Amino acid sequence: MKNQVSKETLFNYFAGRATALQKQAIDEWAREESNREFFFECLASWESQNPQFMADANAAFKRHQQRMAVQQNIHVQSPESSWLEPRASWLSGSRFRWMIAASVSAVLLLLGGLLFKDTLLFATHRTAFGETRSLTLDDGSHVTLNANSSLRVPRFGFGRKTRHVALVGEADFDIKHLVDDQPFVVQTNKNFEVLVLGTQFLVNTREQGTKVVLNKGKVQLKYQEGTTSKQLTMKPGNLVTFDQKGHISLRQTPKPQDYTSWKEHRFVFDGTTLAEISGLFASNYGIQVQIPDKALTQWTISGAFTAYSAAELMETLASASNLSYRQQGDTIIITQAH
Repeated sequence: MKNQVSKETLFNYFAGRATALQKQAIDEWAREESNREFFFECLASWESQNPQFMADANAAFKRHQQRMAVQQNIHVQSPESSWLEPRASWLSGSRFRWMIAASVSAVLLLLGGLLFKDTLLFATHRTAFGETRSLTLDDGSHVTLNANSSLRVPRFGFGRKTRHVALVGEADFDIKHLVDDQPFVVQTNKNFEVLVLGTQFLVNTREQGTKVVLNKGKVQLKYQEGTTSKQLTMKPGNLVTFDQKGHISLRQTPKPQDYTSWKEHRFVFDGTTLAEISGLFASNYGIQVQIPDKALTQWTISGAFTAYSAAELMETLASASNLSYRQQGDTIIITQAH
């Protein structure tokens, strides 16, 4: 299509106010892969500004059917047949298939609201309990997700328009520096974010040990303390931990790499209490650890242990620390060996 489609034209299209010629023009324009990012961005923007269209899903679908009938020879199918028709793939390139796929996308947007918008604009990488996963992002940065974690990354424009990601859980980052000095931002659900230009660092958002560890380079930590926004520039070897109220503690650690040893299935403990290790089993493996003797929860363990599963780690710790344990389903009960 020679003429560019404007945001205003697309908004009229989504609202059912586009003319037949505009619908046909948008149909042809949207078939170009280079235009689809703008199409979906406008679709998400329009949906966020028009929540009232979500109130009546059936009426919304009927309105959409009416505005998608751009030609008399196009037969508008029922919702069920439209969604199941194999020929509805917009990748085929035919106008009919594109329109059906666009119809499905818009209807899902109306029905799914913000959830669908997130799925549309972001890809979420997840790990299960006991699983780690390495990712290479579109900008060349490398991320290793620890178990039971997720990373949300923009589908469109990453490395060009934005380098903002959202982390839940724990991950190690090796960020590629770009020639335009575009910052890389790790957002969390713990009222802090990490701003970097090119560096290696770990972010942990778990309840049992929210922390940021800087291995190489320099990062700026932006966090909320009460109602006050604060900043802290971290240097290599810095370890910042957050307590339950969001207050931070900064100290220097001689071996920052120990905090990412889980990438090699190694667990490094330095005066770590059994209570803290119990939190690790819950976060990484989904296993609850019960310690009936409260005094035993403060026992400490030091050393490096290699384990490829929860059972192997528990057996190794028990052997090294004069402990006894038994497992009942997803619960491990620890007692002192006699």
